[in-house]
Amino acid sequence: MSLIKLTLDIPVKTRLDTSEAIASANTGAGNGDERWRMLWHDPMQKEHLQSVRSLTEKLQPNCVNFLLLGIGGSSLGAKALQSALGDCALNFFVLDNIDPHTVQETIDLIKMADPTFEQTVVAVISKSGNTAEITSLLMVIERTMAAATFVAITGSSGTLRDVALSRNWDTLLVPDGVGGRFSILSPVGLFPAAMCGIDINALLDGAREMDDACKQETENPAADLAAALVGAMQEGRNIHIMMPYCDRLVQFAHWYVQLWAESLGKTTSEGVRVGPTPIAAIGATDQHSMLQLWREGPMDKVIGFLVVDTTNEIELGDSPMSTSQAWLCDQTLGSLLHAQQQATQSAMQDANQATWALTLATVDAHSVGQFIALWQATVAIAGRLLHVNPYNQPGVELGKKLTRESLKKIN
Repeated sequence: MSLIKLTLDIPVKTRLDTSEAIASANTGAGNGDERWRMLWHDPMQKEHLQSVRSLTEKLQPNCVNFLLLGIGGSSLGAKALQSALGDCALNFFVLDNIDPHTVQETIDLIKMADPTFEQTVVAVISKSGNTAEITSLLMVIERTMAAATFVAITGSSGTLRDVALSRNWDTLLVPDGVGGRFSILSPVGLFPAAMCGIDINALLDGAREMDDACKQETENPAADLAAALVGAMQEGRNIHIMMPYCDRLVQFAHWYVQLWAESLGKTTSEGVRVGPTPIAAIGATDQHSMLQLWREGPMDKVIGFLVVDTTNEIELGDSPMSTSQAWLCDQTLGSLLHAQQQATQSAMQDANQATWALTLATVDAHSVGQFIALWQATVAIAGRLLHVNPYNQPGVELGKKLTRESLKKIN
Protein backbone atom coordinates (compact mmCIF):
# COMPACT_ATOMS: atom_id res chain seq x y z
CA MET A 1 0.00 0.00 0.00
CA SER A 2 1.15 3.57 -0.67
CA LEU A 3 2.15 6.04 2.01
CA ILE A 4 -0.09 8.89 3.05
CA LYS A 5 0.76 11.94 0.97
CA LEU A 6 2.71 14.86 2.44
CA THR A 7 2.66 18.26 0.71
CA LEU A 8 4.84 21.08 2.06
CA ASP A 9 4.53 24.78 1.30
CA ILE A 10 6.72 26.15 4.10
CA PRO A 11 9.18 28.75 2.82
CA VAL A 12 12.42 28.86 4.81
CA LYS A 13 15.52 30.85 4.00
CA THR A 14 17.93 28.06 4.91
CA ARG A 15 17.19 24.37 4.42
CA LEU A 16 18.31 22.46 7.51
CA ASP A 17 20.66 19.53 6.98
CA THR A 18 18.92 16.48 8.44
CA SER A 19 21.54 13.85 7.59
CA GLU A 20 23.10 13.72 11.07
CA ALA A 21 19.69 13.78 12.76
CA ILE A 22 18.45 10.87 10.62
CA ALA A 23 21.60 8.87 11.31
CA SER A 24 21.37 9.56 15.04
CA ALA A 25 17.70 8.60 15.15
CA ASN A 26 18.41 5.40 13.24
CA THR A 27 21.22 4.52 15.64
CA GLY A 28 18.98 5.20 18.62
CA ALA A 29 16.07 3.15 17.29
CA GLY A 30 15.29 0.31 19.68
CA ASN A 31 17.53 1.59 22.46
CA GLY A 32 16.80 3.54 25.64
CA ASP A 33 13.98 6.04 25.23
CA GLU A 34 13.63 5.08 21.57
CA ARG A 35 12.45 1.52 22.14
CA TRP A 36 9.08 2.68 20.79
CA ARG A 37 10.46 2.11 17.29
CA MET A 38 10.45 -1.61 18.07
CA LEU A 39 6.72 -1.72 18.84
CA TRP A 40 5.97 -2.87 15.27
CA HIS A 41 8.80 -5.42 15.12
CA ASP A 42 9.13 -8.86 16.68
CA PRO A 43 9.65 -9.99 19.35
CA MET A 44 7.98 -6.96 20.98
CA GLN A 45 5.11 -6.83 18.47
CA LYS A 46 4.37 -10.56 18.82
CA GLU A 47 4.41 -10.40 22.62
CA HIS A 48 2.03 -7.45 22.72
CA LEU A 49 -0.37 -8.85 20.14
CA GLN A 50 -0.58 -12.17 21.94
CA SER A 51 -1.19 -10.65 25.37
CA VAL A 52 -3.69 -8.08 24.08
CA ARG A 53 -5.62 -10.62 21.99
CA SER A 54 -5.76 -13.12 24.84
CA LEU A 55 -7.15 -10.58 27.30
CA THR A 56 -9.57 -9.13 24.74
CA GLU A 57 -10.97 -12.58 23.94
CA LYS A 58 -11.44 -13.17 27.65
CA LEU A 59 -13.16 -9.88 28.51
CA GLN A 60 -14.91 -8.62 25.38
CA PRO A 61 -17.84 -11.11 25.27
CA ASN A 62 -19.19 -9.97 28.64
CA CYS A 63 -18.25 -6.29 28.36
CA VAL A 64 -20.97 -3.65 28.05
CA ASN A 65 -18.93 -0.66 29.29
CA PHE A 66 -15.23 0.03 28.86
CA LEU A 67 -13.80 2.73 31.12
CA LEU A 68 -10.24 3.97 30.69
CA LEU A 69 -8.48 5.81 33.51
CA GLY A 70 -5.44 7.63 32.17
CA ILE A 71 -4.02 11.06 31.52
CA GLY A 72 -1.84 12.59 28.82
CA GLY A 73 -0.22 9.91 26.70
CA SER A 74 -2.09 7.23 28.65
CA SER A 75 -5.43 8.41 27.29
CA LEU A 76 -5.01 10.69 24.26
CA GLY A 77 -3.92 7.90 21.92
CA ALA A 78 -6.71 5.52 22.90
CA LYS A 79 -9.29 8.30 22.55
CA ALA A 80 -7.95 9.16 19.10
CA LEU A 81 -7.98 5.54 17.91
CA GLN A 82 -11.50 4.93 19.16
CA SER A 83 -12.79 8.16 17.61
CA ALA A 84 -11.19 7.41 14.24
CA LEU A 85 -11.69 3.67 13.97
CA GLY A 86 -13.87 2.28 16.78
CA ASP A 87 -16.61 -0.01 15.54
CA CYS A 88 -18.21 -2.11 18.25
CA ALA A 89 -21.25 -2.26 20.49
CA LEU A 90 -19.61 -1.54 23.85
CA ASN A 91 -19.86 1.87 25.51
CA PHE A 92 -16.45 3.57 25.60
CA PHE A 93 -15.64 6.06 28.37
CA VAL A 94 -12.47 7.90 29.33
CA LEU A 95 -11.73 9.70 32.57
CA ASP A 96 -8.62 11.78 31.98
CA ASN A 97 -9.42 14.64 34.31
CA ILE A 98 -10.55 14.98 37.91
CA ASP A 99 -13.47 17.37 37.44
CA PRO A 100 -16.00 16.03 39.99
CA HIS A 101 -19.01 16.74 37.73
CA THR A 102 -17.53 14.78 34.82
CA VAL A 103 -16.51 11.88 37.05
CA GLN A 104 -19.98 11.57 38.60
CA GLU A 105 -21.71 11.96 35.24
CA THR A 106 -19.55 9.17 33.80
CA ILE A 107 -20.31 6.87 36.71
CA ASP A 108 -24.03 7.54 36.29
CA LEU A 109 -23.93 6.80 32.56
CA ILE A 110 -22.06 3.54 33.13
CA LYS A 111 -24.54 2.54 35.84
CA MET A 112 -27.49 3.13 33.49
CA ALA A 113 -26.15 0.48 31.12
CA ASP A 114 -24.81 -1.84 33.82
CA PRO A 115 -26.45 -1.29 37.24
CA THR A 116 -24.25 -3.85 39.03
CA PHE A 117 -21.02 -2.89 37.17
CA GLU A 118 -20.40 -6.61 36.60
CA GLN A 119 -20.21 -6.05 32.84
CA THR A 120 -17.87 -3.09 33.07
CA VAL A 121 -14.12 -3.30 32.34
CA VAL A 122 -11.91 -0.61 33.87
CA ALA A 123 -8.45 -0.18 32.34
CA VAL A 124 -6.11 1.73 34.64
CA ILE A 125 -3.12 3.08 32.71
CA SER A 126 -0.03 4.49 34.39
CA LYS A 127 3.55 3.40 33.90
CA SER A 128 4.45 3.98 37.55
CA GLY A 129 1.15 4.40 39.35
CA ASN A 130 2.39 7.56 41.04
CA THR A 131 0.30 10.06 39.07
CA ALA A 132 -2.01 11.86 41.49
CA GLU A 133 -4.90 12.16 39.05
CA ILE A 134 -4.94 8.43 38.26
CA THR A 135 -4.58 7.43 41.90
CA SER A 136 -7.50 9.66 42.91
CA LEU A 137 -9.67 8.46 40.02
CA LEU A 138 -8.95 4.84 40.86
CA MET A 139 -9.85 5.46 44.51
CA VAL A 140 -13.24 6.78 43.43
CA ILE A 141 -13.92 4.07 40.82
CA GLU A 142 -12.87 1.21 43.08
CA ARG A 143 -15.18 2.53 45.78
CA THR A 144 -18.17 2.97 43.47
CA MET A 145 -17.63 0.09 41.03
CA ALA A 146 -16.26 -2.68 43.20
CA ALA A 147 -17.85 -5.39 41.03
CA ALA A 148 -16.18 -4.18 37.82
CA THR A 149 -13.29 -6.02 36.19
CA PHE A 150 -10.04 -4.10 36.55
CA VAL A 151 -7.05 -4.28 34.23
CA ALA A 152 -3.74 -2.52 34.92
CA ILE A 153 -1.56 -1.39 32.01
CA THR A 154 1.67 -0.45 33.68
CA GLY A 155 5.43 -0.82 33.88
CA SER A 156 7.40 -3.89 34.88
CA SER A 157 7.60 -2.52 38.43
CA GLY A 158 6.01 0.26 40.44
CA THR A 159 3.04 1.14 42.58
CA LEU A 160 0.30 0.22 40.11
CA ARG A 161 1.86 -3.16 39.32
CA ASP A 162 2.07 -3.91 43.05
CA VAL A 163 -1.58 -2.94 43.51
CA ALA A 164 -2.66 -5.06 40.53
CA LEU A 165 -0.82 -8.11 41.82
CA SER A 166 -2.27 -7.70 45.31
CA ARG A 167 -5.80 -7.48 43.88
CA ASN A 168 -5.27 -10.28 41.33
CA TRP A 169 -6.01 -8.02 38.36
CA ASP A 170 -5.00 -8.87 34.81
CA THR A 171 -2.03 -6.79 33.67
CA LEU A 172 -0.48 -5.65 30.41
CA LEU A 173 3.01 -4.26 30.10
CA VAL A 174 4.15 -0.75 29.21
CA PRO A 175 7.65 -1.59 27.93
CA ASP A 176 10.73 0.09 29.34
CA GLY A 177 11.90 2.90 27.09
CA VAL A 178 8.39 3.69 25.81
CA GLY A 179 7.21 6.99 27.26
CA GLY A 180 3.54 7.91 27.54
CA ARG A 181 3.27 10.09 24.44
CA PHE A 182 5.03 7.38 22.38
CA SER A 183 2.94 4.51 23.77
CA ILE A 184 -0.13 4.60 21.53
CA LEU A 185 0.96 1.47 19.63
CA SER A 186 1.94 -0.41 22.79
CA PRO A 187 -0.69 -2.16 24.96
CA VAL A 188 -1.60 1.33 26.22
CA GLY A 189 -3.41 1.98 22.94
CA LEU A 190 -3.68 -1.52 21.50
CA PHE A 191 -5.82 -3.01 24.27
CA PRO A 192 -8.54 -0.32 24.21
CA ALA A 193 -8.38 -0.43 20.41
CA ALA A 194 -8.84 -4.20 20.32
CA MET A 195 -11.74 -3.97 22.77
CA CYS A 196 -13.33 -1.47 20.36
CA GLY A 197 -12.98 -3.82 17.39
CA ILE A 198 -10.05 -2.04 15.72
CA ASP A 199 -7.64 -4.04 13.54
CA ILE A 200 -4.48 -3.70 15.63
CA ASN A 201 -2.42 -5.75 13.17
CA ALA A 202 -3.14 -3.21 10.44
CA LEU A 203 -2.18 -0.35 12.77
CA LEU A 204 1.23 -1.90 13.35
CA ASP A 205 1.67 -2.80 9.67
CA GLY A 206 1.04 0.81 8.68
CA ALA A 207 3.40 2.12 11.34
CA ARG A 208 6.17 -0.24 10.23
CA GLU A 209 5.77 0.79 6.59
CA MET A 210 5.97 4.49 7.43
CA ASP A 211 8.83 4.08 9.91
CA ASP A 212 10.89 2.28 7.27
CA ALA A 213 10.44 5.31 5.00
CA CYS A 214 11.38 7.61 7.88
CA LYS A 215 14.79 5.92 8.21
CA GLN A 216 15.88 6.68 4.64
CA GLU A 217 18.60 9.22 3.90
CA THR A 218 16.52 10.76 1.10
CA GLU A 219 12.80 11.01 0.38
CA ASN A 220 12.25 10.76 4.12
CA PRO A 221 8.86 12.29 5.01
CA ALA A 222 9.68 12.70 8.72
CA ALA A 223 12.97 14.46 7.96
CA ASP A 224 11.30 16.72 5.39
CA LEU A 225 8.52 17.61 7.81
CA ALA A 226 10.89 18.14 10.76
CA ALA A 227 13.27 20.32 8.76
CA ALA A 228 10.44 22.47 7.43
CA LEU A 229 8.73 22.93 10.79
CA VAL A 230 11.90 23.53 12.80
CA GLY A 231 13.20 25.88 10.12
CA ALA A 232 9.92 27.80 10.14
CA MET A 233 10.01 28.02 13.92
CA GLN A 234 13.55 29.37 13.90
CA GLU A 235 12.41 32.06 11.45
CA GLY A 236 9.54 33.20 13.68
CA ARG A 237 6.72 30.83 12.71
CA ASN A 238 6.44 29.09 16.06
CA ILE A 239 2.64 28.54 16.17
CA HIS A 240 1.92 25.17 14.59
CA ILE A 241 -1.70 24.33 13.80
CA MET A 242 -3.16 20.96 12.84
CA MET A 243 -6.59 21.25 11.22
CA PRO A 244 -8.36 18.00 10.30
CA TYR A 245 -11.14 18.24 7.73
CA CYS A 246 -12.56 15.01 9.13
CA ASP A 247 -14.27 14.81 12.52
CA ARG A 248 -12.93 11.28 13.03
CA LEU A 249 -9.38 12.69 13.12
CA VAL A 250 -9.99 15.61 15.49
CA GLN A 251 -8.77 13.64 18.51
CA PHE A 252 -5.53 12.98 16.65
CA ALA A 253 -4.99 16.74 16.48
CA HIS A 254 -5.14 16.76 20.30
CA TRP A 255 -2.76 13.79 20.41
CA TYR A 256 -0.37 15.77 18.18
CA VAL A 257 -0.56 18.80 20.50
CA GLN A 258 0.84 16.80 23.42
CA LEU A 259 3.43 15.02 21.30
CA TRP A 260 4.72 18.25 19.76
CA ALA A 261 4.57 20.46 22.87
CA GLU A 262 5.85 18.09 25.54
CA SER A 263 8.62 16.71 23.33
CA LEU A 264 10.02 19.96 21.93
CA GLY A 265 9.25 22.68 24.46
CA LYS A 266 12.57 22.54 26.32
CA THR A 267 15.67 24.42 27.40
CA THR A 268 18.69 23.49 25.29
CA SER A 269 22.07 22.56 26.73
CA GLU A 270 23.10 26.14 25.93
CA GLY A 271 20.33 27.47 28.16
CA VAL A 272 18.08 28.64 25.31
CA ARG A 273 14.33 28.10 25.72
CA VAL A 274 12.86 26.71 22.49
CA GLY A 275 9.73 25.04 21.25
CA PRO A 276 6.70 25.43 19.00
CA THR A 277 3.19 26.16 20.25
CA PRO A 278 0.89 23.51 18.74
CA ILE A 279 -2.83 24.18 18.31
CA ALA A 280 -5.69 21.89 17.29
CA ALA A 281 -8.35 23.29 14.98
CA ILE A 282 -11.35 21.76 13.21
CA GLY A 283 -12.19 22.15 9.54
CA ALA A 284 -14.54 23.58 8.45
CA THR A 285 -15.79 24.79 11.87
CA ASP A 286 -12.80 26.95 12.76
CA GLN A 287 -12.84 28.72 9.42
CA HIS A 288 -15.51 30.81 11.15
CA SER A 289 -13.41 31.56 14.23
CA MET A 290 -9.73 31.60 13.20
CA LEU A 291 -9.55 32.20 9.45
CA GLN A 292 -9.64 36.00 9.69
CA LEU A 293 -6.66 35.97 12.07
CA TRP A 294 -4.75 33.56 9.89
CA ARG A 295 -5.52 35.51 6.75
CA GLU A 296 -4.64 39.02 7.95
CA GLY A 297 -2.92 38.54 11.30
CA PRO A 298 0.78 37.96 12.06
CA MET A 299 2.75 35.58 9.85
CA ASP A 300 3.91 33.55 12.83
CA LYS A 301 2.08 30.33 12.01
CA VAL A 302 2.36 27.08 10.12
CA ILE A 303 -1.09 25.76 9.28
CA GLY A 304 -1.39 22.04 8.59
CA PHE A 305 -4.36 20.34 6.97
CA LEU A 306 -5.47 16.71 7.40
CA VAL A 307 -7.43 15.61 4.36
CA VAL A 308 -9.26 12.38 3.57
CA ASP A 309 -9.84 11.55 -0.11
CA THR A 310 -12.85 9.29 0.34
CA THR A 311 -15.90 10.12 2.43
CA ASN A 312 -19.51 9.03 2.68
CA GLU A 313 -21.35 11.13 0.10
CA ILE A 314 -24.59 12.81 1.18
CA GLU A 315 -26.50 14.61 -1.55
CA LEU A 316 -27.58 18.19 -0.87
CA GLY A 317 -30.51 18.04 -3.27
CA ASP A 318 -31.87 20.97 -5.26
CA SER A 319 -33.79 23.14 -2.73
CA PRO A 320 -31.52 25.86 -1.32
CA MET A 321 -32.92 28.54 0.98
CA SER A 322 -32.47 31.21 -1.70
CA THR A 323 -31.45 31.54 -5.34
CA SER A 324 -28.17 33.08 -4.20
CA GLN A 325 -27.23 29.64 -2.90
CA ALA A 326 -28.15 27.78 -6.08
CA TRP A 327 -24.50 26.93 -6.57
CA LEU A 328 -24.97 24.28 -3.84
CA CYS A 329 -27.58 22.38 -5.86
CA ASP A 330 -26.70 18.81 -6.81
CA GLN A 331 -23.48 18.91 -4.76
CA THR A 332 -22.57 16.70 -1.80
CA LEU A 333 -21.46 17.45 1.74
CA GLY A 334 -18.16 15.72 1.00
CA SER A 335 -17.44 17.79 -2.08
CA LEU A 336 -18.30 20.99 -0.20
CA LEU A 337 -16.00 20.07 2.68
CA HIS A 338 -13.19 19.25 0.25
CA ALA A 339 -13.70 22.54 -1.60
CA GLN A 340 -13.59 24.46 1.68
CA GLN A 341 -10.31 22.82 2.65
CA GLN A 342 -8.73 23.63 -0.70
CA ALA A 343 -10.01 27.20 -0.58
CA THR A 344 -8.73 27.72 2.97
CA GLN A 345 -5.31 26.34 2.10
CA SER A 346 -5.12 28.56 -0.98
CA ALA A 347 -6.20 31.59 1.04
CA MET A 348 -3.42 30.91 3.54
CA GLN A 349 -0.81 30.57 0.82
CA ASP A 350 -2.05 33.78 -0.79
CA ALA A 351 -1.57 35.51 2.57
CA ASN A 352 2.03 34.20 2.76
CA GLN A 353 1.24 31.85 5.62
CA ALA A 354 3.17 28.57 5.66
CA THR A 355 1.14 25.40 5.13
CA TRP A 356 1.43 21.65 4.90
CA ALA A 357 -1.12 18.95 4.09
CA LEU A 358 -1.34 15.25 4.85
CA THR A 359 -3.76 13.33 2.65
CA LEU A 360 -5.13 9.92 3.65
CA ALA A 361 -6.80 7.85 0.96
CA THR A 362 -9.26 6.68 3.61
CA VAL A 363 -9.51 6.52 7.38
CA ASP A 364 -8.51 2.95 8.15
CA ALA A 365 -6.17 1.27 10.60
CA HIS A 366 -3.31 1.03 8.12
CA SER A 367 -3.31 4.75 7.25
CA VAL A 368 -3.75 5.74 10.90
CA GLY A 369 -0.75 3.59 11.83
CA GLN A 370 1.26 5.45 9.19
CA PHE A 371 0.11 8.80 10.56
CA ILE A 372 1.20 7.89 14.09
CA ALA A 373 4.65 6.64 13.07
CA LEU A 374 5.23 9.69 10.86
CA TRP A 375 4.70 12.17 13.67
CA GLN A 376 6.68 10.16 16.21
CA ALA A 377 9.62 9.91 13.81
CA THR A 378 9.26 13.61 12.99
CA VAL A 379 9.56 14.46 16.68
CA ALA A 380 12.63 12.24 17.04
CA ILE A 381 14.37 14.12 14.23
CA ALA A 382 13.06 17.56 15.23
CA GLY A 383 14.43 17.12 18.75
CA ARG A 384 17.87 16.51 17.35
CA LEU A 385 17.64 19.54 15.09
CA LEU A 386 16.67 21.68 18.10
CA HIS A 387 19.34 20.09 20.35
CA VAL A 388 16.81 19.01 22.98
CA ASN A 389 15.86 15.67 24.47
CA PRO A 390 12.39 14.89 23.05
CA TYR A 391 11.75 12.20 25.66
CA ASN A 392 11.90 13.95 29.03
CA GLN A 393 9.45 16.43 30.58
CA PRO A 394 11.13 18.22 33.52
CA GLY A 395 8.51 20.98 33.51
CA VAL A 396 5.73 18.45 34.01
CA GLU A 397 7.57 16.77 36.87
CA LEU A 398 7.95 20.12 38.65
CA GLY A 399 4.20 20.69 38.33
CA LYS A 400 3.51 17.37 40.06
CA LYS A 401 5.79 18.33 42.97
CA LEU A 402 4.15 21.72 43.39
CA THR A 403 0.67 20.13 43.31
CA ARG A 404 1.53 18.00 46.34
CA GLU A 405 2.79 21.05 48.21
CA SER A 406 -0.26 23.13 47.27
CA LEU A 407 -2.70 20.45 48.43
CA LYS A 408 -1.04 20.37 51.85
CA LYS A 409 -1.54 24.13 52.18
CA ILE A 410 -5.22 23.91 51.17
CA ASN A 411 -5.92 21.28 53.80
